Amino acid sequence: MTAIRTGLPLIIALVLSSQAAQAAPNYLQLWQQGLTGAYLTAYQGSVVGNSSSLTELRLCGNGRFIRQTDAGYYVPGQASGASKGRITGNYGFKAIGTQIHITYRTDQGQSGSFPLTLQHNGRVNIGGLAFAVQQGGAGC
Repeated sequence: MTAIRTGLPLIIALVLSSQAAQAAPNYLQLWQQGLTGAYLTAYQGSVVGNSSSLTELRLCGNGRFIRQTDAGYYVPGQASGASKGRITGNYGFKAIGTQIHITYRTDQGQSGSFPLTLQHNGRVNIGGLAFAVQQGGAGC
């Protein structure tokens, strides 16, 4: 009888924890819903080096992405320049341990993934770059 009494709290705790796990949000699904069809922008600038870049990421609803970067620099009296880059491909989401990643495969065959985190200011951090998100704004 003593074994039953000491085992009962453990069984109740296991049942409650499994119910809590079932009720926990599916973070993979939440990220998918929040970013699919979204338009993301990230701006980086430097006053010291007079350089800046704008990265636009369109996560189309059909699983395709378009990443475009416009960058420029200016050194007074010496040099200036600009560059533009565009990458297209397919994207998806997957859980790696407790972290959600956005996966990609470019049309040129390169593939990989970046961890996703939500910053305190509401921006989405993808691989170390903070993006502002406009849900449903991908326009593709």
